[in-house]
Amino acid sequence: MENKKEEKKIKFKTENIFNFLLSFIILSYFFYGFYLDENSAGAGGYNGDFRLIWENLTLLKQDIIFNLNSPEYSDSRPPLSYILHIFLNPFIYNEEVFRLSNLLISSAVPILLFFSIRQNYPALNSDLLILLSLTVTLSPYFRTTAYWALGENYGIIFLLLSYLTYIKLKRNILSYKNFKIFLLIFFLCLFSSLVVYFDQKLVFIPFLILIYFFNLQIKTKYKIFLLILFFIFSLPYLYLIYLWGSLIPPSAYEARGVGSSIYLFNPGYCLTILLISIFPFIFIIKLNYKMIKRIIFNKSFIFILISLLIYLTLIVTLQDFETLRPEGKGAFHKLSIVFFQNIEIRLLITIIAFLTSFIIVFIVFYEKTDLSVICYFILLSLFTFPFYQEYLDPLMYILIFSFFKTKFNLNSSGNVYFIILYFLIFSLGSKYYYQITI
Repeated sequence: MENKKEEKKIKFKTENIFNFLLSFIILSYFFYGFYLDENSAGAGGYNGDFRLIWENLTLLKQDIIFNLNSPEYSDSRPPLSYILHIFLNPFIYNEEVFRLSNLLISSAVPILLFFSIRQNYPALNSDLLILLSLTVTLSPYFRTTAYWALGENYGIIFLLLSYLTYIKLKRNILSYKNFKIFLLIFFLCLFSSLVVYFDQKLVFIPFLILIYFFNLQIKTKYKIFLLILFFIFSLPYLYLIYLWGSLIPPSAYEARGVGSSIYLFNPGYCLTILLISIFPFIFIIKLNYKMIKRIIFNKSFIFILISLLIYLTLIVTLQDFETLRPEGKGAFHKLSIVFFQNIEIRLLITIIAFLTSFIIVFIVFYEKTDLSVICYFILLSLFTFPFYQEYLDPLMYILIFSFFKTKFNLNSSGNVYFIILYFLIFSLGSKYYYQITI
């Protein structure tokens, strides 16, 4: 018996050492990418989006108020990140130093993610927690954003701050006094509102906060306070909408035509992007046969499935697959072009992929709130062009370990290694793809 205990201890220590070594390798790989000027998502590089970012920053440094509505402001997102850089970041005098400061800011994401995962999986060993939190740095979109100051990571930082604040409030609502509760509600509203000012597609975060908060056993005065704060924090964005005449800056609106057309194929491609983003989690979800059967034979699932079949019929008959514009649509679309030259075969494979992605995604995210976020992105894709893989990666990974209620089996180190291996392969594949296509 004592020998077996000793063997277990040695095995546990060996595994711990291996996990910390693996964490160090992943972290080193992340910072090494910056040294190499890596562009693994296609949007980086000095002649890519970074040039536009630097021009926007220079423009707003000249006059923030006047240039908010300037046709030269070419970002599709609100200008909060630029404003904060101008007032709070002393390292914007040089392109390289600015990039480095953005890398360090983005490094807050795995740190905050560590605390978020620990809240969701308290029984998980620290070494596995560190591995899972660092896995986000393998995302080619997280990496490119971190290296080239593209902005998406700022929204993720405040998304995680919102979640951690909500959890703190939820777990201490009965023990804290009035002042502490009001203070936490203030920061909860502030952080979740700022998410939208960094990236407006994350507007669902304040709504999730509202849903979760109103489901708490909490006094009416706190609910009223929360609603008042959300209204106050929304006023600057309402002013921007008035100023721009749309949800996004004028130059981006003209370039993208958001809401001006319906892109029938996009919801299907959105589903494939979702499937690729969550792929390793499919195999470690806490589901059994009875639960799957209950989900599949649920009236809501059957209704949505019938709607999807009608949708697939519509896109085949109403939109010409051959003349689709090539931008966006995610990794599956790019791979289908590489492997299937025949248009009819590619269309058939695409339809099958749409249907398969729907079934798997809706089985995995069977929780109502999780499903509502999925439906939000599917609906958003219908009116957004281009719809990129980066819109959902690494966002889905972050949501799985924060706001989403769906739980996965992470107690096995093998499952964690599987997640890491998948995202490493995806990262290297994306890096290779953009090296040969750009």
